[in-house]
Amino acid sequence: MRNRKPKKQRIVKKRHQRYVNLANFLLGRLIRRSYGVKQAKIDIKQYEPCLIVSNHILTFDPILMTSIFGHQIYYVASELIFSLGWKSRLLTHCFAPIPKTKSMADVTTVKNIMQIVKEGGSVGVYVEGNATMTGGLSSMPAAIGKLVLRLKIPLVIFNFEGGYLSLPRWATYTKREKHVRGKIRKVLYYEDYKDMTADEINELIIENININAYEESPQYTYRGKRNAEGLHRLLFTCPICHGVNTAKTAYNNYSCAKCGEILTYDEHGYLHSTKWDKPKNLIELDKANNLAYQEHIINNPNFSVSVPGNFTEVFRKRRKHFGPATLTLSRDGLTIKFKRKMKRHVTQHFTIDELDTMAMQQKEVLVIYPRHEQTKMLKIPKTEIVSSYQFVVTLQILKNILQYPDAKPDEVPRLSAQDLGL
Repeated sequence: MRNRKPKKQRIVKKRHQRYVNLANFLLGRLIRRSYGVKQAKIDIKQYEPCLIVSNHILTFDPILMTSIFGHQIYYVASELIFSLGWKSRLLTHCFAPIPKTKSMADVTTVKNIMQIVKEGGSVGVYVEGNATMTGGLSSMPAAIGKLVLRLKIPLVIFNFEGGYLSLPRWATYTKREKHVRGKIRKVLYYEDYKDMTADEINELIIENININAYEESPQYTYRGKRNAEGLHRLLFTCPICHGVNTAKTAYNNYSCAKCGEILTYDEHGYLHSTKWDKPKNLIELDKANNLAYQEHIINNPNFSVSVPGNFTEVFRKRRKHFGPATLTLSRDGLTIKFKRKMKRHVTQHFTIDELDTMAMQQKEVLVIYPRHEQTKMLKIPKTEIVSSYQFVVTLQILKNILQYPDAKPDEVPRLSAQDLGL
């Protein structure tokens, strides 16, 4: 008797929609009220199965989008959410997110997406990968256009507005007026895009998800008594004197210990200074911040940045917690010093070449991707001056500098503002 090929297990299951209905019944109103969502639900069923692409403004965008649609969407998600033990198993059982890991080939993710579409499910992708730090567009991978052409299903381009100024990613104090809204910006059927190239589709998506928080209409006010708190995690160089990690934020003020300047953050997300003719938004200030920081690191060969936190190693389905540790990043590499004496090591060191990249998870978590080891994470206390965002930018600058080991500071090619940050 021939061995029968095992039947492929379905990904799309009826229970997923039942759990969405239950979550909306129990938590829907609370979630919508928490984020200031006041709009009616949007019917997505008429386009199913479809690929939904959206801008990424908040960590919990998938929860908000599902609440607005009231329908199960299978979201492409980072490997990190699958390493939480029983919580990850429960999440997979209820909603079946699609894993996308740095160690897994894109083809595996695409196969899962294609199977879901074939089974009648809709897929959600936050093409930026990172929630915005500034209110502008984050970087976007080029592969999305190829995926759209391969799926041959309706492409739904969704926009979130108001979310960034309602709850900035850098903020340590979250009580402020909130006005989050979502809308379908554009729908393209296969007949509409079948003759387009992947690059043309990429450009179309970028054009339609590039939502600038400062150009939204209508313009709302985001009143709060402590709106500026945490802004030093984004602007870690003073906008006036370019001092590094000299800023302090309290209430609606951003103050520098080096030059003494006090800047005010207003209810529309702008920063005011007596030295400027007009207020500046955080998109332009972030670019200036990163460029000034790059100059500081290039001209100070012994520069290093350190931060304490709780250290964790991430495995495929679990995490191992090591407790308190301090990370130091310099041209020599990344050094991890553990507060408690570990069985294997007291310190761990990676050269810059041994580090693939760094990323942020939520607000305080720094994610480290070594080339040949497990993913590592450091949860940084929100009271610290140094942020995970600063570490991400620091590594980008150091990798560029070390490509020119014999160059003098003025000979090192500079990265553009678009190459720095998320």
